[in-house]
Amino acid sequence: MSLLHLWLLLALFASAIALVMAQHQARSLYVRLHEMQEQTRKLEVERTELQLEQGTLSANSRVESVARERLGMILPSGAQIRPLSASDPEASTAAGGGQ
Repeated sequence: MSLLHLWLLLALFASAIALVMAQHQARSLYVRLHEMQEQTRKLEVERTELQLEQGTLSANSRVESVARERLGMILPSGAQIRPLSASDPEASTAAGGGQ
């Protein structure tokens, strides 16, 4: 066997090994892609559920219910409500502006 044939045979084996490695890597990446797509789908479902839960917990009726039941808060009567104006120094002190 001549030296040229030997080099060609080595080149053939090297390219065959490179082809097998490339196919293996492509299959591995394809499997990883599908795993990531499945994880993305699960995270999107969880995000949708959390948004629904957030909407439920932040509804005005829920906030009012928690304020009444847990914190003992009540709506003030008409006599207890006083409008504030920007030029009223007593109003800014009562609102926490004159600490």
